[in-house]
Amino acid sequence: MKLFGMREGSLSRRGARLWMLRFRKFGIMAAAIAVVAGGGYYGWKNNSFARAATWARAEILSTTSSSGFKVNEVIVTGRIHIRRDTILKQLNVKQGEPIFGVSVDDAQRSLAEISWVKEVSVTRRLPDKIVIEIVERKPAALWQYQKKISVIDADGRPLTSEDLDSYQSLPLVVGEDAPLHAAELLNLLKAEPSVEKEIASAVRVGGRRWDLRLKSGLLVKLPENDAELALSRLAKEQEERGLFDKLITAVDLRIPDEMVIEPVNGGSAEDKNKKTI
Repeated sequence: MKLFGMREGSLSRRGARLWMLRFRKFGIMAAAIAVVAGGGYYGWKNNSFARAATWARAEILSTTSSSGFKVNEVIVTGRIHIRRDTILKQLNVKQGEPIFGVSVDDAQRSLAEISWVKEVSVTRRLPDKIVIEIVERKPAALWQYQKKISVIDADGRPLTSEDLDSYQSLPLVVGEDAPLHAAELLNLLKAEPSVEKEIASAVRVGGRRWDLRLKSGLLVKLPENDAELALSRLAKEQEERGLFDKLITAVDLRIPDEMVIEPVNGGSAEDKNKKTI
């Protein structure tokens, strides 16, 4: 007997067609109909349709299962980040269970509860396989709040807090409402690659704006409004004057049409509180 397990990839339908021929050959469908009819008559005669339906269903599942229509394998496509045991746990189907006793609707609802799952489809591949097709959510950033770090997608949905070493290349956003606004910021940064590649983290301030911390330690204070324009000016300064390489600790862009540069301690007096329009 083949071991019960989960397999990645697609499956040929040839085996399913052969089993359907066998299904018809032995007249199992006819037997199932007879069972339902007999159960319905029994229920009508004894005024107990619920018991009759339960009995009929059990007879159908027993008959089909004994003819090979029982779960022997789970096939999954589209799985990238979701753990194998997580899928099997949510599916909650045991080896040898009658395949017609598996509710694909219930299975889909259960699998949809997995944080990584964006879309999921569950079908039976007769005689003995359950096929799961998954579209996963894509990790977009790391989110830090109250000393806890999670992976989030572009919609700000938390995906996982485990195995974070695998996601260290993602940008880090910090703050309670950071996930709700991360996608907008990340899109703005993509438009300015000279700035994006230098970002170490982005901190949400007062639920209104962002502070960017560069890999060099430089702090960039973005405005509440017109962050796109501010980033464009910042990128221009970096590309034309190498702003990020200068001995400065912060760049304040919160005032419209102004760039306030704060030098490191010991900087020249003429550089202090320098403003560029």
